[in-house]
Amino acid sequence: MEPVSTFSPADPTRALTLREREAIIAVLERGTNIRKLPITTADRSRWLSQVSHTLAGRSCECGICPSVELTDAQGHTPATANGRVVLQAEAPGAVLHLFIDEDRLSHLELAPLAGDSITVFPASTDITTDLSTW
Repeated sequence: MEPVSTFSPADPTRALTLREREAIIAVLERGTNIRKLPITTADRSRWLSQVSHTLAGRSCECGICPSVELTDAQGHTPATANGRVVLQAEAPGAVLHLFIDEDRLSHLELAPLAGDSITVFPASTDITTDLSTW
């Protein structure tokens, strides 16, 4: 759960898919901090303001998830865990994590449960913070 970026500005970027963008927004709006520290409305607003300028970078190569590094318009992804915030939410059969490093969106992870393969992010209406079903 600690992605280490090896992303460089020379690597290809692309626009976020609709599902990726919706997942980021849903986790930013409703996700809980896995470290149980408070997240303020100002934090969420600041991070939400980045979404329109965020691009998709390198995709996970595991073959069972759609996880993707997030970059800014210049193709940079924070590579350190300094000041890391990880927001968490749930979707059918999976857990979502949104990593925020150095106050910038850096990685959107979908971790399938029970070894299932899920290759696209869920619809935003399927994303919840009710983790009681675990």
